[in-house]
Amino acid sequence: MGISDMVIAVAILAAASYLLYISLWKKKGNCCGYGCSGGGCGKK
Repeated sequence: MGISDMVIAVAILAAASYLLYISLWKKKGNCCGYGCSGGGCGKK
């Protein structure tokens, strides 16, 4: 495996980790951890 292959693999893993963080953990703050089906804390 060459250096360019390693750079591509690291870039793909970083992008996948970022998307996973955005889709799972970051959204928890918007719904107060109870889920968005009950209206959530963001709605007034």
